[in-house]
Amino acid sequence: MKENYINILFEVGLSFSEAKVYLALLEKGISQVGEIVKLSGVPQQKIYYVLQKLLNRGLCSLIPGKVKKYKAENPSIGIGNFIDKTQKQMDILQVMVTDLERQYQRGKKENNNLQRIEIIQNSTQIVEKVLSFEQSAKEEVLSFNRAPYSMVNRNVEETKGLKKGIKYRVIYEVNEVKKLVDLLAIEMYIKAGEEVKIVPELPLKMMIFDSRILMFAIEDDIIPGTSFSIAIIQGSNLVKGMKELFEVYWQKAITYEEFILKRKNK
Repeated sequence: MKENYINILFEVGLSFSEAKVYLALLEKGISQVGEIVKLSGVPQQKIYYVLQKLLNRGLCSLIPGKVKKYKAENPSIGIGNFIDKTQKQMDILQVMVTDLERQYQRGKKENNNLQRIEIIQNSTQIVEKVLSFEQSAKEEVLSFNRAPYSMVNRNVEETKGLKKGIKYRVIYEVNEVKKLVDLLAIEMYIKAGEEVKIVPELPLKMMIFDSRILMFAIEDDIIPGTSFSIAIIQGSNLVKGMKELFEVYWQKAITYEEFILKRKNK
């Protein structure tokens, strides 16, 4: 239970050390520094800094005397005030986000007919972009899928799209006997309705949405210091050219059934 409270207090803005010391103060009541160190597990050399932070936050009070003692503030007051302050900050942030969203949509509308190129390096943002483009797809999604595959868990948006009649055609790069989990993942998508073909090598990772949006992975040596980056291109002849490249690979690729048969005969 105590560990849960430490994690909750951390989530609302306290450090782990502050959370541990505050809970220790609540447990003991009025405490000397040595007792707080023992109960909280926070080192002696750090304890005064942490206590000062709690004093500043209004979560504890100092009892003066020959030996300094500390007392936790009543949680309904101390944590309550802290929550009120955090809530006010959240409200301000929400107003800001709403305003910035309006500005973003205005800028997006004004530049809708222009060629757009974006480079994204944040993994969460990359996933959100893929899901967003899948949600807006109307006809077809094409993909070059190279290892490492990020598809062990079912892609809910793809499943929804397949049920709506959106065609997914995916070429997987399989140049050696893959782990069973990879093959099971491919089979899972085939059962969902994905059209699959296999080649021993692909030139890059990419996805094309409705012949209008292209996403492709950028090699690490192009943008040093990044582990994974993608480019997004819209409104460019490059999208058309990359779709033609996909069709070339699609024609020369083998079906999944042919791949399994070939694998068994090795």
